[in-house]
Amino acid sequence: MLSDIPSRFMYSSSQMDRLSALLQHFNIKTKVFGYGTLCGESTFDIYEGLGHIHVIKKAPLEIFYPDRESTLVSEPSLIFFAKPIAHSFRTLAEGGAEMVCATVSLGSGFQNPLNMGFPSCLVIPLSELADLEKIFDLLYYEAFESFSGKKEAIDHLMDYLVIRMYRYAIQEDIIESSAIAGLADKKISKSLFSIHENPEKNWCLDTLSDVAGMSRARFAKAFKDKVGVSPMSYLADWRLSLAMKHLTSGIPIKNLHKELGYSSASSFTRIFQQRIGMSPKEWMAHHVQSN
Repeated sequence: MLSDIPSRFMYSSSQMDRLSALLQHFNIKTKVFGYGTLCGESTFDIYEGLGHIHVIKKAPLEIFYPDRESTLVSEPSLIFFAKPIAHSFRTLAEGGAEMVCATVSLGSGFQNPLNMGFPSCLVIPLSELADLEKIFDLLYYEAFESFSGKKEAIDHLMDYLVIRMYRYAIQEDIIESSAIAGLADKKISKSLFSIHENPEKNWCLDTLSDVAGMSRARFAKAFKDKVGVSPMSYLADWRLSLAMKHLTSGIPIKNLHKELGYSSASSFTRIFQQRIGMSPKEWMAHHVQSN
């Protein structure tokens, strides 16, 4: 029984790392749509709300875009498009390029922090992800062979690679002006963790700067430099992002305001209207129609 497990193995929300506190609020989902050897050129269309992740096993190839210069990929790499961006691949060597390709949904939400601050196309050489060699081998093994449950297996492996890509982005501090960039900062990450874990609290600049262990003025400047917005603007956006998630899950408006830090349902509705441009009910109707 679970109660028999020694306490040192138990996992609680207080032990969650700074990235998990963010990711738990978004449903990251990949869907592999192509794998094998590409010879010549292939175009990848855009779909609302979907980015792309490509694992290139064999290079070189060139990435082309409608409105910017191309990108040369000279070695096996992980290629990530956080947002919907039209692009195409052209192989540059005899024998083509081997790859696994997937769409990636980072979840919905207002100003989704998971797709902000990334370059339009992030290319990470697999040589910089050496600790994932066995995962890549397993991905190729599942993708290029015929096994039962293959589709689910490779989708879940790609889900894991997306999380590892975010971990890499934080460790290497390669993302600019976003929550992910803030998580790479030891002090700013403490305030972000607190906001993500406890959005219902009556946060203000003083309490958040205390959490970060910084003076009020230094914290406000450092937070905006790293995250791209002021602490209170980020808090407001985060609460609205969670509100959208809960609304789409069927939670009534009257049950939302307390757990998101609003004094009443009417104040929540008023702020939602101001920031989004429509009431929660109107937004839900639009969301249902668009999906």
